[in-house]
Amino acid sequence: MSSAKLLSAFQEAHGHLVARAASEKSVYLGLVFKSYTLRTTSQFALGYFFLIVLGIAERLISFGIDSIRDKPGQPWRIFPRACLYYVVTMIRYVLMIAIMYVYVEMFLIICLGLALGQILVEVIRYFLMMRRLKRAKLDDGGSSSSLKDSLLESNAHGRPLRSNHVNESCC
Repeated sequence: MSSAKLLSAFQEAHGHLVARAASEKSVYLGLVFKSYTLRTTSQFALGYFFLIVLGIAERLISFGIDSIRDKPGQPWRIFPRACLYYVVTMIRYVLMIAIMYVYVEMFLIICLGLALGQILVEVIRYFLMMRRLKRAKLDDGGSSSSLKDSLLESNAHGRPLRSNHVNESCC
């Protein structure tokens, strides 16, 4: 198929989706194995809520992957990380397919869900960092070590300050 025919087919399909949405005042939401047509306000609210929850779940599960550390002599830790990565990948593809329906409000809702999830991850990271700092101060006998020294010390023990999976893009 030539590129001109492919572009024409894409434009025709896009025009059909836009015309249908404009005439019916509805939005088609496809989620890999199941699809919905959102028509009423309550259906839109439920769909948007679902997409926000998916965005938050993607960020939290990505953080969970990074919290399962590899340790020498414990190769069984590979399996839970792989299972969580499978779930995260499925969520990312569902969000990507939802974005591909070219509905701006849905795109903004998905971005909102991912941003809220990232805020939650950052809050969790902050509290974990503060707990490590308190433990480090207790271990030092109450001496006041600087924040930078404590963070570098915790990083030297194999705990990265930033994780790999949480920093991956969603789509």
